[in-house]
Amino acid sequence: MSLNESILLSALRGQQPVNDVCRAAGITPAEFAAERDAFLRRHAAPCDRRIAGGVGGKVEILRDRAGVPHVHAGTTTDLYFGLGVAMAEDRLWQMDRLRRRALGRQAEILGPAYAASDIAHLTVGIDQLAEREPAQMDQSTYEVVAAMVAGINRQIETLGAALPIEFRVLDYVPAPFTVSDIVAIARGLWWSLNGRIDRIAAAEAGRLLPTPELRALYRTPEASENLVLGAGALGCGRAVGTDDATGSNNWALAGARTGSGHAVLAGDPHQPFWVPSSWYEFALHGPEENAAGCGHPGLPGLWWGSNGTIAWSLTNNAASTRDLYREEIDPADPARYRDGDTWRRFAEREVEVPVRGEATRRQVIRSTVRGPVVNHMVTAIAAEGDPPLSLRWVGMEHLDDMRALVAIARARDWQGFRDALRDWSVAVFNFVYADAQGNVGYQMAGRVPVRGRITHGFRDAGNPADRWSGKIPFDGLPHAFNPARGYVASANQRIVGDDYPYPIYGAYSQGHRGVRIDEAFAAPGPAGKAASIALQNDVKNARAERTCPHILRLLEGDADPGVAAISAALSGWDHRYTLESPAATVFEAFMALWQRRVLAEHLPARLLDLASQQTGLAVALLEAPDMAYFPAGTQHAARAVARQVHADLRQRLGDDPQAWQWGQVHMAHWRHPVSNAATGEAFDIGPHPVDGGSHTVRNTGGELPPHGAGSGAEYRIVVDFSQPDSFLAVQNIGNSGVPGSPHYQDQFLPWIRGEYHVVHLRREDVERACEATTLIEPG
Repeated sequence: MSLNESILLSALRGQQPVNDVCRAAGITPAEFAAERDAFLRRHAAPCDRRIAGGVGGKVEILRDRAGVPHVHAGTTTDLYFGLGVAMAEDRLWQMDRLRRRALGRQAEILGPAYAASDIAHLTVGIDQLAEREPAQMDQSTYEVVAAMVAGINRQIETLGAALPIEFRVLDYVPAPFTVSDIVAIARGLWWSLNGRIDRIAAAEAGRLLPTPELRALYRTPEASENLVLGAGALGCGRAVGTDDATGSNNWALAGARTGSGHAVLAGDPHQPFWVPSSWYEFALHGPEENAAGCGHPGLPGLWWGSNGTIAWSLTNNAASTRDLYREEIDPADPARYRDGDTWRRFAEREVEVPVRGEATRRQVIRSTVRGPVVNHMVTAIAAEGDPPLSLRWVGMEHLDDMRALVAIARARDWQGFRDALRDWSVAVFNFVYADAQGNVGYQMAGRVPVRGRITHGFRDAGNPADRWSGKIPFDGLPHAFNPARGYVASANQRIVGDDYPYPIYGAYSQGHRGVRIDEAFAAPGPAGKAASIALQNDVKNARAERTCPHILRLLEGDADPGVAAISAALSGWDHRYTLESPAATVFEAFMALWQRRVLAEHLPARLLDLASQQTGLAVALLEAPDMAYFPAGTQHAARAVARQVHADLRQRLGDDPQAWQWGQVHMAHWRHPVSNAATGEAFDIGPHPVDGGSHTVRNTGGELPPHGAGSGAEYRIVVDFSQPDSFLAVQNIGNSGVPGSPHYQDQFLPWIRGEYHVVHLRREDVERACEATTLIEPG
């Protein structure tokens, strides 16, 4: 018996349990799943189609075998109209969700779990920023964004009632998009990449440590000596290191370094594992663009890509573009705060957050001249609560990010590339560059404020030294072209040394991925495409290699069976995070518990999760165990941690240490926001064991218990200019965000295996790999 659509949708919405539907229809759960999947496929299969109207000339969208749309048009506005159509065909519900996230409207469709996020985005004021920004765009940028918006809306009109399944499950229709919505999606993304104000609070928590020396170790990255522009690159920011679970890698090898005379560029951005993926592959072929690569759903421009003449890739720089200021309250009137020699009243606005299935929530947002008060968004450090903390963020200013996004793919040489990045404001990124002449370069780009002093944690609103006095000029930002060592690379680590003319500091990674990249390219002999592919899939952990000998020395000679078992597991290990490795599991379990034990000596339990990424002190104690810290000594504490780790792993994974394999605990599970008992099997991907870890180049973050993989490389690209008309790429799941599409998860297994697909720049090559064409004509 076939299920009619209304009964099927009722089950997918969770209105009827699947088992009840199966009993009523006389089918098995397996037959229900088959009916569901067939229903999804009917609405998702790529096909040739024609659209009339919205363009001045013919637009063709050729989809290759990986589902990547190649948009061809005779004018720039028609080109971006076509991009809007293609993007909406693949990612409409995701774009609507991203719009709702930025504007504080996710809970309206997804329920109370998203209310706090909505309030946070409204507090930052992204809705207000998005309303102001379009009027400040230059005309050509506005026309590009408006054309893309028109293409998105044309696709919505074309779909009519046949909207993507998420809209039908959640029973709503998307509002037409506007230019303000695109600005909101961008600003919401910048906030997710550069906001992270709990990192400021984590640095503030370090003030609770008893000595300046301990506080310095707490905030210093483990491998702080590893710099983006280190020896042989520039030879020159100050570090305030707080490792984050997400990051990225990139590098570019000069032609002289590859041995072929042709440059090679590689990149892999790391993000939380989401469905759909954070990134979207596409190609643009128009009067000013002939480029392919990867961008962000809802935004124009390619973040990683090649136009056959130059190639580029980026990583998050993490230089601080925001501050939290302690405000002084008027003792006579708590509605006022100090501003210089006067008291001002807090500005207030009340926002409403509709919540699916619950009453609308309301929040009064207070603001100072510096920005909104954000205490409800950040962990309190003081037990009695912190004073009002106001936020100043570069993203609250006028930005030219859209212009820069579009301009990058049009550049034809190093100078043109740098000129495009002059408009880049936030998030702050590390861009690497390569070109067809064998050149490579690095450019830090973004609007980095200059303060009167370097501080870690909260700033004081009344201190003139904590005010912003301008920004680091673009030409004062670190950059390098054809460095002597023959390559440029970044992995979210420190950029420059303390002798750099401008103070550059932020929440950098611990530096271990950077160490491993430098190891790979410091070796003699040529290194090119094959070496880059191998390195992107490299699972050796430089952190473990550095730290394990110190752990073993502390555990050596202890007769306790648990300590001996931990020591045996780590002895002789090659520090590779393979699925079969028990040592990887033991090391991560030890380091996670050791971190908490170290911080618990001086921090209250309520702050241990906040400070979990501040691992510099914990590692320093292993490397220098004679340092006065624990009353009974570091060795005593380390052995106690080893005994507890042994007990925990036995309870979880059994008595045999050989069974404590990394693949048993390091599982990745891509969960769709609309996943439930009826949809999960079709919407979700995984769980699946993955190799690598937070500190390996093949990045699959998740060192904290229970050690699952929550983030990693969502896209990989390798460009070899010996073949300038094509490059290699892979996403971690698929290019389509439509459940049931053949491209919803077709790249998942190739990504697991370290494989890639070819992306072509020449039309004749794309046509040979074309599986569907959309023709858009004037109507």
